[in-house]
Amino acid sequence: MSKLTTNLARLTWVLAGAGVLFLASCSKDNDSVAPSLQKLEGGSKTAVTVPDGGSVTITNNNGQGKVYRNGSVYRVENFRQAYVSDTGQPNTGTFWWRFSDNDAGNPASYNIRFSGIATGDITAGGTDELRYIDKAFSSVTAADWSTASVPVANTIGMNSVTGTGVPPAVAALANGKGWYTYNWSAGHTVTPVSGRTLLYKSGTFLVAFEIISIYQNQVTGGAFPYYHFYYKIL
Repeated sequence: MSKLTTNLARLTWVLAGAGVLFLASCSKDNDSVAPSLQKLEGGSKTAVTVPDGGSVTITNNNGQGKVYRNGSVYRVENFRQAYVSDTGQPNTGTFWWRFSDNDAGNPASYNIRFSGIATGDITAGGTDELRYIDKAFSSVTAADWSTASVPVANTIGMNSVTGTGVPPAVAALANGKGWYTYNWSAGHTVTPVSGRTLLYKSGTFLVAFEIISIYQNQVTGGAFPYYHFYYKIL
């Protein structure tokens, strides 16, 4: 049984006296060796230039992975950052990304943040906004922002859950406004919603992005989370 299966099968905890569901188990790192913990760099920096047809290795802010570019479209492969751990709780993965820099961000400077269950909740920083639209990434334009759907609490996470015997607390996370399906009976895996494009907006800066996989080298059910996604400035 994989670590992901074990972690997701133990999803629901009840905090005594609080009546609040604490769902953290599947945030646990699935790698056999976790990256060393390092202090993330602070402050702003110059945007990373990715050559057309080429790639750049992600190293800033303790990031890992690569960014590729093909014309106006960027592709991020195997992106992750260091994990931090709270006393008495499973490791919690939080990653930060800056579309404006084509690079990893940090808690003080980011466009989007990956956190929560399986590091699968995507939120925007500050007063920035997220939306989503069921339209092919390649066809999305700036005009789509006005008709795109608004997520719950400016967070895009679990869209649906499939399988039998799904605990109510897990089912409650699926709000129909997310980017992924959680396959409870199929290896406890995560798969993106087909044809769904996410949008990020900060002032006049607008980005379309599509999540491809959260698994290392895009091998579903393998080591996670390693983000793979496309994005383009609109």
